[in-house]
Amino acid sequence: MSRLGPAPMAVDAEQLRACMRLFPTGVALLTAGRGESAIGMSVNSVISVSLSPPLVLVSVHHAARVNRQLLEHGVFALSFLAAGHTALTHTFAAADRPAGALAVSLLGGVFEDSGVPFLADASATIECVLHSTLPIEDHVLVIGQVTSAALNPVGSLPQVSYQGALTTVRPAERTECADG
Repeated sequence: MSRLGPAPMAVDAEQLRACMRLFPTGVALLTAGRGESAIGMSVNSVISVSLSPPLVLVSVHHAARVNRQLLEHGVFALSFLAAGHTALTHTFAAADRPAGALAVSLLGGVFEDSGVPFLADASATIECVLHSTLPIEDHVLVIGQVTSAALNPVGSLPQVSYQGALTTVRPAERTECADG
C-alpha cells in the first residue's frame, strides 16, 4: 500500500502548543467521585459531540488521577467557569490539586443527583454518565451522555484560555441586517 502525498513532517510540541494557544477555549472543572474520593481538574478540551443523544467529550491526560474515579463511578460533572474563577482554575490545574473533602469545600459543597460535586456558582453545569472512553496516545477521550444541564440564572462572563492566559469575552453587539 502506498502513501498519498508526502510523508508527514514531525511537528515540535512547543510549536503546536504555540499555535493552539491562539485558539480561544472555554474553561471548565471536570469533577468525578463522591465524598473522600471526589476529585476535580481544570480542563479546556470540552466539545459538544451530539445533541441526539446529548453527548460531550473531554480530553484527559492518561495519567490524571480523575481517570480512576471516572471509570469506577461512571458519572462526572462539568462546571463551566466564569471570569472570576481564576484562582479556582489554577488550584484545580496544579499537580497537587485538592481531593476529597477539601475539593468539595472549595467547590461550595453542592452535589449533582449522582453525588458528584460541582461548582456552586458555575456559569453552567452538565452532569453525565460515562458513555465511552477512547485511549489515544497520551490522553483518554472521555465521552459522556448528558443527564442534566443547568444554566446559572446570574449571567456571568465566561472564563477563556487565550495565548496561555485566562481572560474573558463579551457578547458581540447584535446588528440588524437590512434587506436588499
